[in-house]
Order: sequence, then structure tokens, then C-alpha cells
Amino acid sequence: MQPSQPNSENRPNSSARRWLGVLFEALLIMLIVIGILFRFGWVNWSQGANLHPDEYGLTSTLTQLSLPTSLGEYFNTRISPLSPYNKYDLNGQKLRDGPDNRMRWGQWPITILRAAGEITGDTGYNEIRLMGRSLSALADTLSLLLIYLIGSRLYRHRIGLLAAALSSLAVMQIQQSHFMTVDNFAVFFTCAALYCAVRVAQTPPLVRRTPTEDNSRADYRPGIPAGVWYAGFGVCFGMALASKVNLAPLGGLILIAAFIGAADMRLRSQRDLLRILAGVAAYLLLAGVATLVTFRVTQPMSFRAKTGDTTILTVQLNQDWTDSMQVAQNESSGIGGGPPSEQWANRLAIIFPLENMVIWGMGLPLGIAVWAGFLWVAWRVFRHGSGWRAHLIPLVWTGGYFLFMGTRWVKSVRYFLPIYPFLCLLAAWALIELWQQADRAPEEKAGRPDRRRKPLLGRHSVAILSMAIVLLGTLTWAYGFVQAVYITNNTRVQATLWIMQNIPAPFQVTIDTPQGPVNAQVGAPSEFFVGLGAPISVSFTAPASGILQNVTIPHISSMVDGQPVPLDVQIASDPYGGKPLDIAVVPAAFDSTGTGKLAQADFQHAAVEGGETYYLVASIQGGNMVRISRSVVSNESWDEGLPFPFLGRDPFGEM
Repeated sequence: MQPSQPNSENRPNSSARRWLGVLFEALLIMLIVIGILFRFGWVNWSQGANLHPDEYGLTSTLTQLSLPTSLGEYFNTRISPLSPYNKYDLNGQKLRDGPDNRMRWGQWPITILRAAGEITGDTGYNEIRLMGRSLSALADTLSLLLIYLIGSRLYRHRIGLLAAALSSLAVMQIQQSHFMTVDNFAVFFTCAALYCAVRVAQTPPLVRRTPTEDNSRADYRPGIPAGVWYAGFGVCFGMALASKVNLAPLGGLILIAAFIGAADMRLRSQRDLLRILAGVAAYLLLAGVATLVTFRVTQPMSFRAKTGDTTILTVQLNQDWTDSMQVAQNESSGIGGGPPSEQWANRLAIIFPLENMVIWGMGLPLGIAVWAGFLWVAWRVFRHGSGWRAHLIPLVWTGGYFLFMGTRWVKSVRYFLPIYPFLCLLAAWALIELWQQADRAPEEKAGRPDRRRKPLLGRHSVAILSMAIVLLGTLTWAYGFVQAVYITNNTRVQATLWIMQNIPAPFQVTIDTPQGPVNAQVGAPSEFFVGLGAPISVSFTAPASGILQNVTIPHISSMVDGQPVPLDVQIASDPYGGKPLDIAVVPAAFDSTGTGKLAQADFQHAAVEGGETYYLVASIQGGNMVRISRSVVSNESWDEGLPFPFLGRDPFGEM
């Protein structure tokens, strides 16, 4: 008999599935590329302005550092040009202040940034900052690769790819890729350490020895691959600590990984148990030693001998470093820090950072998906024990670190960056699991296959809808953020430009252009007098071509009560007014308050060329004298004030 051919109605739709899978993976790769472009685009989004205190503080420090000329100098913290702390003589007496004696960030990213700057020649203030932003974007891009590799090993290729796509579009990761700070470097080394932890969990710590004629027992012996991954974890964990010391809880994940790796080993006797315990303990010791050695090498500024030179063998902590760590600890605990630290008062633990992560750090579609995935995974592990070997590392890391940071006084949203990629991994698992559950029909679970053909997309409508909402919603959220923050001028830049254009300087010259009036703000001393024989001459650049319309002086007053005093304001092509282009006569009346009043006068409508340099010459014909003062803009004494220096001008210094 010929074997019966399966009915086409009963064959699974493998071709449709295959093409659907190819299209889905192509979509994910496209989203990853978009996320990477979002990271590297608009590097100079701040247009040279200082808008991030941590970034411009780090930039200022980096410009004052340099690479040591030898390894001995690198480890000799008392004189190392790469250490931001104070410099000392051989007797331990301070020679001079360091560039930043309160540095609390790790030295490893600083070393990487300064080395890259010297290699590329980008050591100037603006140059090293722009280069550092690109390196920050690169570090986060490499984190995407690592989360893909982790997802592929814990689950499968498609889940890893989806996790990388979701992480690539997370708004907080995109934002931090535009700052030269240590955060993205810390995330990269965290991902690298946890990749090693995953390999530890998937590699038995010991392997069975092949029986021989002399020994018929197949005893356990150490396995070289396991040792490599334990050591790799220690190296990456040490670099993570040398980036941000508050990543210390990461060290506990090697214990989880070691437990998973040894969980499936068969025990035939108590001797096997003791061998396994001894082997795991030795590997944990190896990981600990690798961590300490790596931290010592990548964070040399944390160590300094009280007297004499500091070498790689010096293990005494640097007092400057411990003092800065104490200051940081006080600030993160609400003890110190001043007004910036007071914003965290009455912020609910857990709830406040959760709200910020979901709404601002990720956006609602992704934020809801990651925590739904987290809860689903937690339920599967703790209620049913299902898939716990794969789930435990990302579950413990995301939940544990969120609790650790979410219960501290300072709950800044960027402090949670190290768990973003792993939360995206849990969301990716949940979205794919929805699809897999649709594949497992109730009849098939009960052992009664359903022979009726069902539409492929119809069975998976919930999974497809969920996937579409999360992916398209996250992409839209990310694009909206990029559009608002990078494609258009930053809001602080917009505010500064508005203030510089609309709040008058000591002299405001209005130029009529075809596009409308444009103001040239002409600076002068904070308070000055104009009188007989004491004219004032100030240069300015015309912001646009047009016709001189009028001049406004916001605070002017005569020194004598009586008739207004005429002030001649000339626009000239030379500093002495010998070649006047136009003139306006501004009346200055007496003001008993001493602050002066606003006065304005029209020019005779001469033409000026945009980009050309002109001179405003103010003088008085007569024996009187007038006082001119600046406009006053108030700011909090501790805050990042507006307007800030921009486009080569210092508003508070000039205007």
C-alpha cells in the first residue's frame, strides 16, 4: 500500500509561519536600527550650551586631566595626572588642589573618555564633550547587543531580538546616550557581567571524570569553561563598580547563577555533594578575586598611601575618595545636598520611581508591558516553578535593584537605567509567550488535536494586537521625545533666546526686516554714567539686514531733577562716532527711586547689514549726567539659571 498523504486541510501552515517570522524579525531589526540612529543623531543638541550639571562638571574635570606617562604614574594616586583628587608630596602633605576633589563617579569611564580624547585629539571643552556623547551612545548600543545575546541564551533568538528592539526605543536610554556621563558605561558593564552570569548558570561547575582501569568511579572534577565565566563575571563586575559604586548589589547575582548551574547535577553520594560545594566555592572565590583586582586596576584613585608613593600593591583607601563617597552617601540619604536634594521629600518609595519609569522613562506602552511581563514571570516562577532556570537571573536583578534604588532618598529616574534592558527582556518574553499560548490550543493540551484548520492570524489576535500596541506605541513615544527634545531647540535654549531677544539690555536697537522686527541687544557695564566728556562706545553685530527703527533704554534717569536730559545715541561704523549712520535722541527724566525708567526714541531709518560690526556711541551735549542700569532677571541662587551663556554671549556679564 502506498502511504496515505496527509490532507492539505490538516497540514500546519508552515509557509505562512515562516514568512511571518521573517517579516517580524526584519521589523525588529529595523526598529533596532532606528533606535541606534536616535542615539547617535543630534549629538550637539545643546548647541554648545551647558545644560546638564553632571555633564559639564565631568567635562570640566576631563579637560584638566591627562594620561599618565607610565603604569607607575597611573597607580601613584598622589601625583597621577588622571586622578581628579588633591596632589601630595612624599610626606603626605597637600601640594595643590585637584581638578575635582568631590568626584564621586567611577574612574574607569573617565579613563576611557580621556584616552579616547587624546587618541582623537578631542581634548578641548566642546570637543571632548561631543566625543563623549558619541561614546555614551556606543556603550548603550553595545548593551543592546548584550541583551540580545542574553535573551537568546536564556530563551531563544527571537525573544533576544525583540528585547533589543524594545530596549533600543526606551526613551531614558536614548536620552542618556546624548549625555557624556558615566551611566551608559555602567549599564554596558552591568550587561556584560550578567551575560557571564547567564553562562555560569548554563555551565555545570564540575564535569564527571571518565572512569579508568584504576578508578571505576566517574568522580566530578573542575570544568575549565565554568572557571572562565566566573572570572569573566568578576572582571565585568569590577568595571561596573569602577563606573558606579552603587552597582554593588550586582555582585549577588553570581550566587544565583552558581545555584542554577549546580542545581541539575546528580548526586550519588555525600562525596559528590562536597566536591560540588568545594568547586562552587572555589569559583566564587575566583570571581571575588577577579572583581577586586579589576577594581584596583580600573579605579586607582580610590587608593593612596599616607606617605610615599602609591603602587598597585597599595590597598589603603584614599581619604579624598572616602570623603567624597561619604558626601554622596549623605546626599542620597537626605542628610546633605542642599536645595537640590530637598525635591525628594515626600516622594513615595517604589510608587514615585515606578510612575516616572512607566510614564517618562519608557512611555506607557513599554512601561506597562515590562511590568506586566515582570509580574507574569514572577507568578510563573513562584507559583508553578515554570522556567525558573531561565527567569531567575533577570527576575532577581530587576526586582532586587528596583527595590534597592526605589527605597532610597534620591529616586532619580536615570538611576534605574541598569535594569531597563532586562525589564525589556521580560516584556519580550511575555509578548512571545502570548503567541506561544495561542499555538497551544486547549484540545491539544488535553491530548485531543483539533483537526479543523484555523486561520493563523485569528488564533493569535490577542498576541498580535499586544505586540502592535507595544512596538508601535513605543516607537511613537520615542519619536515624540526625539522630536520635542532634539529636532527642535531645547526648551532652555528657546527660553534663553527669547530672553536675549526680548528683555532689553542697557541698549536695545530694533531693526525692521522683511520678516519682522529684530532686536540687537547691546551690552554695557552693570551701572554706568554718561556725561560731558564721558561718552560710551560699544560694538555690536547686526543680527539681520534691515532698517534702523528705534532704540530702547529700559533703565535711564537724569541725575538732576528738572527738565529731561537728551541723550544722543548714534550708530556708527567706527568706535568714535566719526562716521555716524544714524542718530536718535533719548530723553532721560529724573527718577527718585534711582532705578531709572524706560525710554525710547526713533532713528532716522538708515540701513544696516546683517553680520556687520557697528558701534553704538552715547553722549550728552551739556553739563548734565545720566545713569543707565541693566534689566534685572532673578534666579534661585542654587539653580541652573536663565538665561545662560549662549552663542558667544554672556547675558549676565553683558546684558
